[in-house]
Amino acid sequence: MEKKEKSYFDVFADDKFAGNDNHGKPKSEYIDRLRAMTPEELSKETEQKIWLSAYANNNPRSDYHWQCDACYGIYSDAGNEDGYDRAYKRVAQGLGY
Repeated sequence: MEKKEKSYFDVFADDKFAGNDNHGKPKSEYIDRLRAMTPEELSKETEQKIWLSAYANNNPRSDYHWQCDACYGIYSDAGNEDGYDRAYKRVAQGLGY
């Protein structure tokens, strides 16, 4: 039997994505919402979380950081890390970089 690769979320399940967010909601609910998004919705969500994570740089406990990582995880599990990279570049370009 062929060994199935672990999902990005399996690798980090015990720390980054376990438990609740800062509002008491299970982090898994957000991940499930990401999984249900269309490619266009996921792209827009990823851009927003990248920007917000950068904006919250002074707050290491901000939900935006793990949410940004969760967006990457969805792309990674789909074998499409380029989708995340493109969203990052659009955000950087919009900021003049």
